[in-house]
Parts: sequence; structure tokens; C-alpha cells
Amino acid sequence: MKGRYAEEIHALQTKANAKLAEGDFDNAELILKEAEDLKAKSVREADLLKRAQGLGNAVEMEHPQQPAPEVKTRFDDMDDWMESVAKWYSKGHVDPRLKLWSELGDNSLPIINEQKQMVENVGASGGFLVPVEQYNGIMAIAAEKSIVRQRANIIRMARRQMDFTVLDQTGTAAGVGHWFGGMLFYWADEAAEKTITTASWRQMSLVAKKLIGYTRASDELVADASISLNDFLSGPFGFAGGVAWMEDYAFLNGTGVGQPLGVINAGATISVARQVQQSVTYEDLTQMQENHMGEDSAVWVASISLKHVLMNMTYPTGNPALVWQPSAREGMPGTLFGRPIYWTEKVPSRGNAGDIGLYDFSQYLLGDRQATTITTSGDEFFRYDQTSWRVVHRIDGRPWLNAPLTLQDGTSTVSPFVILGAKST
Repeated sequence: MKGRYAEEIHALQTKANAKLAEGDFDNAELILKEAEDLKAKSVREADLLKRAQGLGNAVEMEHPQQPAPEVKTRFDDMDDWMESVAKWYSKGHVDPRLKLWSELGDNSLPIINEQKQMVENVGASGGFLVPVEQYNGIMAIAAEKSIVRQRANIIRMARRQMDFTVLDQTGTAAGVGHWFGGMLFYWADEAAEKTITTASWRQMSLVAKKLIGYTRASDELVADASISLNDFLSGPFGFAGGVAWMEDYAFLNGTGVGQPLGVINAGATISVARQVQQSVTYEDLTQMQENHMGEDSAVWVASISLKHVLMNMTYPTGNPALVWQPSAREGMPGTLFGRPIYWTEKVPSRGNAGDIGLYDFSQYLLGDRQATTITTSGDEFFRYDQTSWRVVHRIDGRPWLNAPLTLQDGTSTVSPFVILGAKST
């Protein structure tokens, strides 16, 4: 079909052909309807033009005898093809000029006996000629920053083990101050005999624990990769980031067996029984502060799963407790009871002992024996054309206290490390 709408109808033909090939008959019908409307509009405009030209002619024309209909083997134009397809779709009439895709009953699809145009969204029609672009980078989310290392008492170790002499402050007798390692002091009269008193000592040690990582890759991958594997492994998403995450996790949760002793499991840590299972109450937080030694360097460390619990915390009277109240304008506050609070995935989840803790990490000894070292070798798997990488990190960490401190009343205890424990039964 020729005319001002030919290009638009041709484009609709292409879209309808694609939809029919996909079996999307609903959209194909809509496209065909749009093409038919354009066709009708084109025919109407041509008819009006012809009538306008014939107004000056009053000559009556004879109508010659119509010849027998010609049997067509090809479509005259796109309009002819669309009309045939529309009849097939709406009335089931199959034009002999259309070839059936396959004998699948009502699902048979017509194919035009004409050449298709090339498109890039179909592989066989030209899409294989279009290369895929690869972004030369890695999409990843950075892990949370370390909490303990930047606040701990860092000790540089020149050997595998370092011993410390510690004043023994673990006495529990009432009426006595236990800050002085067992030394007692007396009021005496003039010239009275003095009572001998001595301090007690103990020894604790830091022993370097080894944290390792290992991987390897083919030499072809090393040479052909769009990124540098060396840069990746030494970056925050590789060995360097993994080591930092693992040591921070150990400083909080470590068992002390083959790894640092974390504050949650340390003997010096006080565990406060929670009031309500799977929750944190105002009373829990105030009790934790009562058991804490109260140093200004103390911080809260809490599980991410507790955010909504603190947002909805109430006083015992039922009124909202303005302990930690986020603001839509100012965002989430960075303190809880005036002390910094840090949210992390590295502590137990809501309801478990240690899901929130109040810690003075300046009383935590962190022994650095060997800084993180990343080495690479092409010799280990030389026969297989593979390169290997290894990371080694040697550290230890533990509180220098081995037990909470008992106050002079003989019952109250305090510690630089206080966690919220399980609900008492």
C-alpha cells in the first residue's frame, strides 16, 4: 500500500508479526486493529480526494464487465498481508498465500512467504552480531566498619606470647575495698603494733592466633580478567576486608580456643537477666548501667534486630521512654543514655545473650603479632598454570580482668563489660 501512512502500517506489520510468532495473540490483535484503522483512514482520504476531483465531470462512465478474479500467489503489499492475517485470526480463514508454521490445531501460526528484516533483539535475526558490554568493575556492598580495634588497648607483640602481671582484684569480702589486690588498711592507736598486709598478683597471657585465607586462579584468568585480581584480593571485598570482619567478630564472640576471647564470653563480663523474653526493657538498660564501671569511653553495641524494639520502648508506667527516639527530620540518634551506640550483625540476634552490651574496650587487650600479609605464588601449582594467594593475620585479644569486681558491700559487682542475658526462669 502506498500513501502517507505506509511507513506506520509497515512498522505495525513488523510488530504484529513478532507478537504472532511469540504466541501473544492479544497484543497482536490490538496492533492489527491499529493498522486496520490506519488503513481505513488512508482509504477514506483517497476516496475523498477522488470524489473532489470528479465533481467537475458530469460524464457518466460505463462499467466494463469485470474479469474473472485472478488467483494470487503473492501479496500485493503490506496492507494485503495484514488483511489476510486479520481474517485468519478473527474468522479462522487461512489465505493460501500464508504458510502454516505447524499443525498444532488452534495454535498454528502463519509465516509470510517473504523475507524478514534483521533486528538485534532476536539472536538469529542479527542479535548475535551485537556484542555485549561488560562493566569493568565489581558491584558489592561494603561490610560494616570494625568496632573493637579502634577502641581497644593495642599491644605490639614481638614474639608468639606476651605475659602480663595483673593485680588480683577479685576479692569478695564485705567492708573491704578490693581495688588494691588484697591489701588491707587499719586504723591504729599511737605506738600500736602494725598489721602486715600484702597484695596478690596473677599472670595472664596473649598468645598469637593465626587467621588465614587461601585461594587460587588459572593464569589465563589472571591475564584476561577485566579487573586486577591482586587489587581485588587486597581490597575491602577480598582478603583485607574479610580479615577485618573476622577479627572484629572474634573480639565480640570468640571462645578463646584457637581464637581471641570475645567480650560476650569473657569471665569478666556481667550478664544481666532480661525482664521480657525476646525484648529489651527500660529496666534492662538501667540495670546494665548500674553494673557497669561507668567509664566515659564505654559504648553500646547492639544487634540490628533490636532497632524497632528500642524505638517502641516504654517506661514501666507505660508512657513512651525517650531513651532512643529517632526523628523523621534528624534521623536515628547516635547515642543511647548519652553513650554512643553501634549497630552490628556480629552479635547474637534479638532475645539471645549479648544482643546488646555496654563495653569499655579500653580494658580489652588486643595483641598484634603480625600485620595482615598477602602473598602470591606461581610455583605451587606451576604444573597446572595456576596462581595462588594466601593471607595470614596473627593476633590475640581478651580482657585483662578475669572476673567482675565486687564492691565493698560484698554483693554488688561491676565490670567494664556488661551484656543483657537471657530471661531468668
